[in-house]
Amino acid sequence: MTTQRFDETYAPAGVIALEAMSIEPDRGDTVTCRARINLGKRTHDVSATAVGSIGAMTEMLYALGAGVEIAALCQHQDDGEVVTYLLCLRDTRQCWSYGRGRTGDEATINALIAGANQLAS
Repeated sequence: MTTQRFDETYAPAGVIALEAMSIEPDRGDTVTCRARINLGKRTHDVSATAVGSIGAMTEMLYALGAGVEIAALCQHQDDGEVVTYLLCLRDTRQCWSYGRGRTGDEATINALIAGANQLAS
């Protein structure tokens, strides 16, 4: 499988796109995340407070009607980047997705968006 084919299969561009995201520490172990997410032709400014940015992104996707659950996660380093593979679930459907990033959280969020795109109704 070529790299292009792999990307198209497991990290496809779709109706959901993360335009920007900021993360700020909050009380205890929580963070407040604010994101601008494109969903189709509409842009949404959303925020969530959760234990970690991955939990916050999951909440924001659910708030937009595009939520997915993470059933399995695997990460490794590749050329100075973190690569995350996720098994994502929505209703009775599932898919494998992947994302890359400078940190584990960034890679996981990119994989989560890829999974949400694959499972979008």
